[in-house]
Amino acid sequence: MTGAPQEKPAVLVVDDEPPIRSALTRYLDIAGYETAEAGTAERALALLRERSFAAALLDVRMPGMSGVELLPRALAHDADLAVIMLTGVGDPQLAIQCLKNGAADYIIKPVELEELGIALGYALRKRQLEIDRRDMERWLAAEVAHKTAQLEDQQRRIEHLSLSVLGALVAALEPTGGAGRTHSIRVAQLASHVASAMDLDADAVTAVQTAGRIHDIGRLALRDDPLPHAAAPELIAGRHDTEMAMRLLDPLRHHPAVLEIVRHQHERWDGRGPHGLRGAAIPIGARILAAVNLYDELVAPAADEAGLSAADALHNLSGLAGTLLDGAVLDALRRVVTGG
Repeated sequence: MTGAPQEKPAVLVVDDEPPIRSALTRYLDIAGYETAEAGTAERALALLRERSFAAALLDVRMPGMSGVELLPRALAHDADLAVIMLTGVGDPQLAIQCLKNGAADYIIKPVELEELGIALGYALRKRQLEIDRRDMERWLAAEVAHKTAQLEDQQRRIEHLSLSVLGALVAALEPTGGAGRTHSIRVAQLASHVASAMDLDADAVTAVQTAGRIHDIGRLALRDDPLPHAAAPELIAGRHDTEMAMRLLDPLRHHPAVLEIVRHQHERWDGRGPHGLRGAAIPIGARILAAVNLYDELVAPAADEAGLSAADALHNLSGLAGTLLDGAVLDALRRVVTGG
């Protein structure tokens, strides 16, 4: 079984002297190339626009536009064109200029046909290597993009599964309150409303809601007893194992905003929290979660005790503004709870 015949490389011969053009094209035809002729630079540009060439032989000195002037215009039309300059004068500076402008080689007239064949073969091989290199880079880029998209999709699936598993764990460990909602579900929903009331963007609201859904995972994994609402708010943070939560939430490391909120939910506005963050240095989502979490502990305690009314809970929390909690967050919480 034989393969399909290879296409002959097309070579454009540009020289204002017909005898030289004819001699060059005859040699190239015999050598297995497909040829075309042009007596002027203008005709050469027209041929370059009409069809594709693998290489071009350009006479340096021609009436009108010279080969030196034609070179950059030909390469601008086809950057892969392998160009060999033909000059009747051994001018090193001119040769260097042509090479700098993109010529593959130059040959001094009268042209030795064997020398031309070697130079043309080398220029075409160099051209093909560059085309192959570019094609390989494009293929590699496409493969990397494809594999990256696959990995990102797998990562999203893992994160979604992790959230589902962690949410199920929280739901299994927490007692169910009114309307079948657990503490974490209530905190997540209320925290997202507070975040919206503070004009956070959609991504930030989602991060706050997600963090609220799983914020107690560290404490619950250690089977801590829920705290009654009467416990001092300053002590509530101490009962949470943030480091345990971080280990459990490791599959969500590509959601740094969520992890940041969970990690810093026990910081104090006055800087006396576990990591020493103060005021606005505490992530806004963590400040929201801290206030909403305490509010829910007060109005819906996990024990069989009666919770405080919304008004009483807000009144109690207002005394913590500026020390434990962010006053601006409490204002937003009050607006949400009271329907304002």
